[in-house]
Amino acid sequence: MSWAAHQFEVYAVQAHLPKKMRGKVSFWGIWLGDFMPDFLSKFWVYGITVNGRHYGSSVPHQWHRGFPGMGLTHTVFVGIVFTLFLWLWKRNRAFAVGYLLGYAAHALTDVNDSVGTVLLFPFWWVNWTVQTWAYAATVEGGKYLDAAAYYSSLGLVMDVFWLVVVLASWRVLTRDYWRTQIVPADARTWAWIGKVLPERGLLALYRATFFYGLCRMISWTTWAHLIAEPVIDGVKRRGYPFDLSWTGPWWITARSLPHVNPWVVLPATLAILAGVYWALIRLWEPMGRAEAERRAERTTSPTRTG
Repeated sequence: MSWAAHQFEVYAVQAHLPKKMRGKVSFWGIWLGDFMPDFLSKFWVYGITVNGRHYGSSVPHQWHRGFPGMGLTHTVFVGIVFTLFLWLWKRNRAFAVGYLLGYAAHALTDVNDSVGTVLLFPFWWVNWTVQTWAYAATVEGGKYLDAAAYYSSLGLVMDVFWLVVVLASWRVLTRDYWRTQIVPADARTWAWIGKVLPERGLLALYRATFFYGLCRMISWTTWAHLIAEPVIDGVKRRGYPFDLSWTGPWWITARSLPHVNPWVVLPATLAILAGVYWALIRLWEPMGRAEAERRAERTTSPTRTG
Protein backbone atom coordinates (compact mmCIF):
# COMPACT_ATOMS: atom_id res chain seq x y z
CA MET A 1 0.00 0.00 0.00
CA SER A 2 1.00 3.63 -0.39
CA TRP A 3 0.75 6.24 2.33
CA ALA A 4 1.36 9.92 1.52
CA ALA A 5 1.86 9.06 -2.15
CA HIS A 6 -1.91 8.98 -2.65
CA GLN A 7 -2.27 12.48 -1.20
CA PHE A 8 0.44 13.86 -3.48
CA GLU A 9 -0.79 12.15 -6.62
CA VAL A 10 -4.10 14.04 -6.43
CA TYR A 11 -2.18 17.23 -7.24
CA ALA A 12 0.11 15.45 -9.71
CA VAL A 13 -2.93 14.32 -11.72
CA GLN A 14 -4.42 17.82 -11.55
CA ALA A 15 -1.17 19.40 -12.75
CA HIS A 16 -0.70 17.01 -15.68
CA LEU A 17 -4.11 16.95 -17.32
CA PRO A 18 -4.32 16.79 -21.13
CA LYS A 19 -4.27 20.28 -22.62
CA LYS A 20 -7.94 20.36 -23.59
CA MET A 21 -8.99 19.46 -20.02
CA ARG A 22 -6.96 22.03 -18.09
CA GLY A 23 -9.16 24.20 -15.93
CA LYS A 24 -12.17 22.00 -16.72
CA VAL A 25 -11.70 18.84 -14.63
CA SER A 26 -13.07 18.72 -11.09
CA PHE A 27 -10.47 18.68 -8.32
CA TRP A 28 -13.06 17.15 -6.01
CA GLY A 29 -13.68 14.44 -8.59
CA ILE A 30 -9.97 13.57 -8.66
CA TRP A 31 -9.85 13.69 -4.86
CA LEU A 32 -12.84 11.41 -4.34
CA GLY A 33 -11.71 8.98 -7.03
CA ASP A 34 -8.21 8.69 -5.59
CA PHE A 35 -9.41 8.03 -2.05
CA MET A 36 -12.41 5.83 -2.89
CA PRO A 37 -10.52 2.46 -3.09
CA ASP A 38 -9.28 2.81 0.49
CA PHE A 39 -12.55 4.36 1.70
CA LEU A 40 -14.23 1.13 0.64
CA SER A 41 -11.69 -1.37 1.94
CA LYS A 42 -9.01 -0.17 4.31
CA PHE A 43 -10.87 0.32 7.58
CA TRP A 44 -11.29 -3.45 8.02
CA VAL A 45 -7.60 -4.00 7.21
CA TYR A 46 -6.50 -2.51 10.53
CA GLY A 47 -9.85 -2.95 12.27
CA ILE A 48 -10.56 -1.80 15.81
CA THR A 49 -10.10 -3.33 19.26
CA VAL A 50 -12.92 -3.00 21.79
CA ASN A 51 -12.55 -4.36 25.32
CA GLY A 52 -9.63 -6.51 24.24
CA ARG A 53 -11.48 -8.00 21.26
CA HIS A 54 -10.30 -7.24 17.74
CA TYR A 55 -12.80 -6.54 15.00
CA GLY A 56 -11.30 -6.65 11.55
CA SER A 57 -10.00 -8.94 8.85
CA SER A 58 -8.15 -12.07 10.00
CA VAL A 59 -6.05 -11.94 6.80
CA PRO A 60 -5.65 -8.21 6.08
CA HIS A 61 -3.76 -8.45 2.79
CA GLN A 62 -6.30 -10.90 1.34
CA TRP A 63 -9.20 -8.66 2.38
CA HIS A 64 -7.58 -5.46 1.13
CA ARG A 65 -6.27 -6.57 -2.26
CA GLY A 66 -7.33 -10.12 -2.98
CA PHE A 67 -10.32 -11.81 -4.54
CA PRO A 68 -12.33 -13.06 -2.79
CA GLY A 69 -12.05 -9.95 -0.68
CA MET A 70 -12.23 -6.24 -1.46
CA GLY A 71 -9.40 -6.34 -3.99
CA LEU A 72 -11.88 -5.48 -6.72
CA THR A 73 -12.03 -1.95 -5.26
CA HIS A 74 -8.44 -1.46 -6.44
CA THR A 75 -9.15 -2.09 -10.12
CA VAL A 76 -9.68 0.25 -13.04
CA PHE A 77 -12.71 -1.84 -14.05
CA VAL A 78 -14.60 -0.97 -10.85
CA GLY A 79 -13.48 2.65 -11.22
CA ILE A 80 -15.06 2.69 -14.68
CA VAL A 81 -18.30 1.19 -13.32
CA PHE A 82 -18.52 3.85 -10.60
CA THR A 83 -17.74 6.55 -13.15
CA LEU A 84 -20.56 5.35 -15.42
CA PHE A 85 -23.01 5.54 -12.51
CA LEU A 86 -21.86 9.08 -11.69
CA TRP A 87 -22.15 10.11 -15.34
CA LEU A 88 -25.63 8.64 -15.82
CA TRP A 89 -26.77 10.23 -12.57
CA LYS A 90 -25.52 13.81 -13.02
CA ARG A 91 -24.10 14.14 -16.56
CA ASN A 92 -21.26 16.16 -15.02
CA ARG A 93 -18.27 15.73 -17.31
CA ALA A 94 -15.81 17.57 -15.07
CA PHE A 95 -16.57 15.39 -12.06
CA ALA A 96 -16.86 12.05 -13.89
CA VAL A 97 -13.57 12.47 -15.75
CA GLY A 98 -11.76 13.66 -12.63
CA TYR A 99 -13.15 10.75 -10.64
CA LEU A 100 -11.88 8.13 -13.08
CA LEU A 101 -8.44 9.76 -13.34
CA GLY A 102 -8.11 9.78 -9.55
CA TYR A 103 -9.38 6.22 -9.19
CA ALA A 104 -7.01 4.94 -11.88
CA ALA A 105 -4.06 6.71 -10.25
CA HIS A 106 -4.71 4.96 -6.92
CA ALA A 107 -5.43 1.52 -8.36
CA LEU A 108 -2.42 1.52 -10.66
CA THR A 109 0.18 2.87 -8.22
CA ASP A 110 -0.74 0.16 -5.71
CA VAL A 111 0.84 -2.50 -7.93
CA ASN A 112 4.13 -1.51 -6.32
CA ASP A 113 3.87 -3.32 -2.98
CA SER A 114 4.33 -7.07 -2.58
CA VAL A 115 0.59 -7.86 -2.75
CA GLY A 116 -0.35 -5.63 -5.68
CA THR A 117 -3.83 -5.53 -7.20
CA VAL A 118 -6.11 -7.75 -9.26
CA LEU A 119 -5.28 -5.51 -12.19
CA LEU A 120 -7.33 -7.29 -14.86
CA PHE A 121 -10.44 -8.00 -12.77
CA PRO A 122 -13.00 -9.33 -13.72
CA PHE A 123 -11.24 -11.02 -16.63
CA TRP A 124 -8.43 -12.47 -14.49
CA TRP A 125 -8.47 -12.71 -10.71
CA VAL A 126 -4.72 -13.08 -10.19
CA ASN A 127 -2.77 -10.24 -8.53
CA TRP A 128 -0.27 -8.07 -10.36
CA THR A 129 2.68 -6.71 -8.37
CA VAL A 130 6.09 -5.17 -9.04
CA GLN A 131 7.10 -6.19 -5.47
CA THR A 132 8.92 -2.93 -4.84
CA TRP A 133 8.41 -3.02 -1.07
CA ALA A 134 6.83 -5.29 1.54
CA TYR A 135 3.12 -5.14 2.29
CA ALA A 136 3.23 -5.48 6.06
CA ALA A 137 -0.29 -5.01 7.45
CA THR A 138 -1.00 -7.74 10.02
CA VAL A 139 -3.56 -8.22 12.79
CA GLU A 140 -0.83 -8.11 15.45
CA GLY A 141 1.21 -5.24 14.02
CA GLY A 142 -1.64 -3.02 12.86
CA LYS A 143 -0.88 0.29 11.23
CA TYR A 144 2.28 0.84 13.29
CA LEU A 145 4.18 -2.12 11.92
CA ASP A 146 2.80 -1.34 8.47
CA ALA A 147 4.02 2.26 8.69
CA ALA A 148 7.40 1.19 10.05
CA ALA A 149 7.95 -1.20 7.14
CA TYR A 150 6.74 1.30 4.55
CA TYR A 151 8.87 4.18 5.81
CA SER A 152 11.96 1.99 6.16
CA SER A 153 11.81 0.73 2.58
CA LEU A 154 11.35 1.90 -1.00
CA GLY A 155 7.85 2.95 0.10
CA LEU A 156 9.47 6.09 1.49
CA VAL A 157 11.11 6.63 -1.90
CA MET A 158 7.65 6.35 -3.47
CA ASP A 159 6.32 9.12 -1.25
CA VAL A 160 9.35 11.29 -1.99
CA PHE A 161 8.96 10.67 -5.72
CA TRP A 162 5.37 11.94 -5.77
CA LEU A 163 6.32 14.86 -3.54
CA VAL A 164 9.01 15.85 -6.04
CA VAL A 165 6.52 15.54 -8.91
CA VAL A 166 4.17 17.97 -7.15
CA LEU A 167 6.95 20.37 -6.16
CA ALA A 168 8.20 20.37 -9.76
CA SER A 169 4.69 21.52 -10.66
CA TRP A 170 4.53 23.93 -7.70
CA ARG A 171 2.14 26.31 -9.44
CA VAL A 172 -0.63 23.80 -8.79
CA LEU A 173 -0.51 24.92 -5.13
CA THR A 174 -0.65 28.67 -5.79
CA ARG A 175 -3.58 31.01 -5.26
CA ASP A 176 -3.56 32.03 -8.92
CA TYR A 177 -3.78 28.40 -10.08
CA TRP A 178 -6.60 27.74 -7.65
CA ARG A 179 -8.52 30.77 -8.91
CA THR A 180 -7.99 30.15 -12.64
CA GLN A 181 -7.85 26.34 -12.91
CA ILE A 182 -9.57 24.83 -9.88
CA VAL A 183 -12.52 27.07 -9.09
CA PRO A 184 -13.97 27.27 -12.65
CA ALA A 185 -14.30 23.47 -12.90
CA ASP A 186 -16.14 23.27 -9.54
CA ALA A 187 -17.68 26.74 -9.37
CA ARG A 188 -20.92 25.71 -7.65
CA THR A 189 -19.14 23.56 -5.03
CA TRP A 190 -16.64 26.29 -4.15
CA ALA A 191 -19.43 28.88 -4.03
CA TRP A 192 -21.40 26.67 -1.65
CA ILE A 193 -18.41 26.16 0.67
CA GLY A 194 -17.66 29.87 0.32
CA LYS A 195 -20.85 30.66 2.21
CA VAL A 196 -19.07 29.63 5.42
CA LEU A 197 -15.38 30.15 4.55
CA PRO A 198 -13.49 33.19 3.25
CA GLU A 199 -11.19 32.85 0.26
CA ARG A 200 -8.20 32.12 2.50
CA GLY A 201 -10.15 29.27 4.05
CA LEU A 202 -11.10 27.88 0.64
CA LEU A 203 -7.48 27.99 -0.49
CA ALA A 204 -6.39 26.26 2.72
CA LEU A 205 -9.02 23.58 2.10
CA TYR A 206 -7.68 23.03 -1.42
CA ARG A 207 -4.11 22.69 -0.13
CA ALA A 208 -5.06 20.61 2.92
CA THR A 209 -4.61 17.19 1.32
CA PHE A 210 -1.07 18.08 0.19
CA PHE A 211 0.00 19.27 3.63
CA TYR A 212 -1.71 16.33 5.29
CA GLY A 213 0.38 14.01 3.10
CA LEU A 214 3.55 15.96 3.86
CA CYS A 215 2.95 15.89 7.63
CA ARG A 216 2.03 12.21 7.42
CA MET A 217 5.27 11.34 5.67
CA ILE A 218 7.43 13.37 8.07
CA SER A 219 5.70 12.23 11.27
CA TRP A 220 5.61 8.51 10.48
CA THR A 221 9.24 8.53 9.28
CA THR A 222 10.27 10.35 12.48
CA TRP A 223 8.36 7.89 14.64
CA ALA A 224 9.72 4.83 12.82
CA HIS A 225 13.39 5.87 13.03
CA LEU A 226 13.73 8.13 16.07
CA ILE A 227 11.01 7.19 18.53
CA ALA A 228 10.03 3.54 18.10
CA GLU A 229 12.00 0.92 20.05
CA PRO A 230 11.41 -2.36 18.21
CA VAL A 231 12.88 -5.74 19.11
CA ILE A 232 14.30 -7.34 15.95
CA ASP A 233 15.99 -10.76 16.09
CA GLY A 234 15.99 -10.53 19.89
CA VAL A 235 17.78 -7.17 19.92
CA LYS A 236 16.10 -3.97 21.11
CA ARG A 237 16.85 -1.07 18.80
CA ARG A 238 16.33 2.67 18.70
CA GLY A 239 14.25 2.96 15.55
CA TYR A 240 13.65 0.49 12.74
CA PRO A 241 16.58 -0.07 10.36
CA PHE A 242 16.35 1.23 6.80
CA ASP A 243 16.41 -1.28 3.97
CA LEU A 244 16.10 0.14 0.46
CA SER A 245 16.53 -3.20 -1.27
CA TRP A 246 13.79 -4.55 -3.53
CA THR A 247 10.86 -5.97 -1.51
CA GLY A 248 12.50 -4.75 1.72
CA PRO A 249 12.70 -4.32 4.61
CA TRP A 250 14.49 -7.53 5.54
CA TRP A 251 13.13 -7.65 9.10
CA ILE A 252 9.50 -8.22 8.08
CA THR A 253 7.92 -11.03 6.09
CA ALA A 254 6.44 -9.52 2.96
CA ARG A 255 2.78 -10.50 2.52
CA SER A 256 1.85 -11.67 -0.95
CA LEU A 257 -0.77 -13.50 -3.02
CA PRO A 258 -0.47 -15.60 -6.19
CA HIS A 259 0.66 -13.17 -8.88
CA VAL A 260 1.91 -12.87 -12.44
CA ASN A 261 5.54 -12.37 -13.39
CA PRO A 262 6.54 -8.94 -11.98
CA TRP A 263 8.47 -8.11 -15.16
CA VAL A 264 5.25 -7.74 -17.17
CA VAL A 265 3.45 -5.63 -14.58
CA LEU A 266 5.04 -2.23 -15.18
CA PRO A 267 4.49 -2.12 -18.98
CA ALA A 268 0.95 -3.47 -18.51
CA THR A 269 0.20 -0.81 -15.89
CA LEU A 270 1.56 2.00 -18.07
CA ALA A 271 -0.45 0.68 -21.03
CA ILE A 272 -3.67 0.70 -18.98
CA LEU A 273 -2.96 4.23 -17.73
CA ALA A 274 -2.31 5.40 -21.28
CA GLY A 275 -5.53 3.70 -22.36
CA VAL A 276 -7.54 5.54 -19.70
CA TYR A 277 -6.11 8.90 -20.79
CA TRP A 278 -6.66 8.10 -24.48
CA ALA A 279 -10.27 7.07 -23.90
CA LEU A 280 -11.07 10.17 -21.84
CA ILE A 281 -9.49 12.46 -24.42
CA ARG A 282 -11.63 10.86 -27.15
CA LEU A 283 -14.79 11.05 -25.02
CA TRP A 284 -14.24 14.60 -23.77
CA GLU A 285 -16.16 16.42 -26.53
CA PRO A 286 -19.03 13.88 -26.80
CA MET A 287 -19.48 14.06 -23.02
CA GLY A 288 -19.55 17.84 -23.23
CA ARG A 289 -22.30 17.75 -25.85
CA ALA A 290 -24.34 15.26 -23.82
CA GLU A 291 -23.97 17.44 -20.73
CA ALA A 292 -25.12 20.53 -22.65
CA GLU A 293 -28.13 18.64 -24.02
CA ARG A 294 -29.14 17.49 -20.54
CA ARG A 295 -28.83 21.05 -19.25
CA ALA A 296 -30.97 22.35 -22.12
CA GLU A 297 -33.64 19.73 -21.45
CA ARG A 298 -33.86 20.73 -17.81
CA THR A 299 -34.21 24.43 -18.56
CA THR A 300 -37.02 23.84 -21.08
CA SER A 301 -38.90 21.11 -19.20
CA PRO A 302 -42.60 21.79 -18.33
CA THR A 303 -41.85 21.76 -14.59
CA ARG A 304 -39.46 24.66 -15.06
CA THR A 305 -41.47 26.70 -17.57
CA GLY A 306 -45.00 26.11 -16.30
